[in-house]
Amino acid sequence: LGGSADLAGSNGSLLSGEGFISGDDFSARNLTFGVREHAMASMCNGMVLHGGLVPYCATFLVFHDYMRPAVRLTSLMQQRVIYIYTHDSVFVGEDGPTHQPIEQLMAMRLIPGLVDIRPADAAETVEAWKIALTRTDAPVTLSLTRQGLPIYDRNKCGAASGLAQGAY
Repeated sequence: LGGSADLAGSNGSLLSGEGFISGDDFSARNLTFGVREHAMASMCNGMVLHGGLVPYCATFLVFHDYMRPAVRLTSLMQQRVIYIYTHDSVFVGEDGPTHQPIEQLMAMRLIPGLVDIRPADAAETVEAWKIALTRTDAPVTLSLTRQGLPIYDRNKCGAASGLAQGAY
């Protein structure tokens, strides 16, 4: 269950065919948080603490600054929330320098217990999702790019499953 801070079209975070939670209908799995990143991360904390859900939320990586206090609490509480960050490079195009997340990866890696994964291609992204969906004692961030990436030749680079061990 989860959603995006008003950027689902850009960050690809909609669960297709699942509909949106609205009013008193809670049968869907997509949430619309609006432009409120801190509240979005805080709501995911509340959902995971309530129990029975694996919440996720998504936004551009540069907006991690707004979410940092809630993400830090998730990590200190060792809760299972998946944070999806997209547009992870200086090549973000028309949005310009206000959307270039130069320092965000370093800032996230300073949060104790937070598992940050930045896959290099589609095969590593699959492995990153496996980690995010099976990790139960810490939040996981997936830092994804906006650019089209080549698929690496695994005969030369090693199996993408090596991602679970860190750098390989």
